Formats: sequence, structure tokens, C-alpha cells
Amino acid sequence: MAKLYVVAVTHSQPGKEAELQKALLELVAYAKTEPGFVKYDLHVAEENPGEFLFYEVWDDQKSLDLHANTDNMKAFGEKYGHLIKTTSLSKYKLL
Repeated sequence: MAKLYVVAVTHSQPGKEAELQKALLELVAYAKTEPGFVKYDLHVAEENPGEFLFYEVWDDQKSLDLHANTDNMKAFGEKYGHLIKTTSLSKYKLL
């Protein structure tokens, strides 16, 4: 079965860069325990400390859907959503 590759880019609210980075790092540790996890790496832009990129690899769409709907992800949104200005998500398949 083909893996699902995901690139998610999140921008923090101005002045909330460090707080959001700390919160996002918590997501990394949790995602690594989820079913279907293959890779979940967090990056920060060198020239923009408020821009974060997740490079994710999941077994399939079902695994990504489970990840997105966990109680942990819902709680993250409620607790830290105010720190986020924008988020975009793109999905890819390996050719």
C-alpha cells in the first residue's frame, strides 16, 4: 500500500512564535505513538521563526484521519488555536 505524504505549514500569531513552537513540539511526541505513524518532523523557517513546517508520512489516509480526530488534536486546537494565524495542508503520493 502506498504511503501518504503530508506537508503542513503553520504561521504563528505575531509575538507568539516561541509559545507555538513549544506547543507544536508536544504534537510531535504524541504523533509518534499513533497507529499508522511513519514520520512526523517539525521544522522552523530559518528567516521566519513564526513559520513551522510539518513533514509527515502516514500509512494511509485512514491513519491521517485518525490522527486529525484524536482527543489530543482536538484538545490542542482548543488550548493553542489562538496562537495560530494560518495553517495549510497538502497531501502527496510517491511517484
